[in-house]
Amino acid sequence: MATLPVSDDGVLEDQHIRLSSAKGRKECPTILRRICFVHEEDGKKLVFITNDLKRSAGAIAALYKQRWQIELFFRWIKQNLKIKRFIGTSENAVKIQIIIAMIAYLLLHMARRILPASRSMQQLARLVSVNLMQRRNLLELLADSPPPPKRRFAINQRQMCLINA
Repeated sequence: MATLPVSDDGVLEDQHIRLSSAKGRKECPTILRRICFVHEEDGKKLVFITNDLKRSAGAIAALYKQRWQIELFFRWIKQNLKIKRFIGTSENAVKIQIIIAMIAYLLLHMARRILPASRSMQQLARLVSVNLMQRRNLLELLADSPPPPKRRFAINQRQMCLINA
């Protein structure tokens, strides 16, 4: 429809457009904005479509860049923190679950850097999760030796002990 003057760095085109298909005209009859932007680091051409007609093209490109950083952060969370689903639905519950998962990840990362073992983070996390309810030193777990024999208590053989110390 209309081409706007370009004044921001990296912006190739700034246009006001309307969707041309019948479904597009029916679903979105408003004027939209199409911004072509070249990424400085790798030279990729990005095209944004937005309904924000007030901000500058450079500001809109910066907003999309910030949003992409958030998307990358959530992808990292899914890959590394292994959060399959959120237990709570409130904002506080989600924050607490993410923080706890990050603390666990950082502890595993610190253990991996300190301990003399050549295991991946995934192998170390699996080893810790399998032995979570056992009271064993992390160095013993990494030594690839069989676990020490469990002590038997003579009190009542049919009753389980809470802590194997």
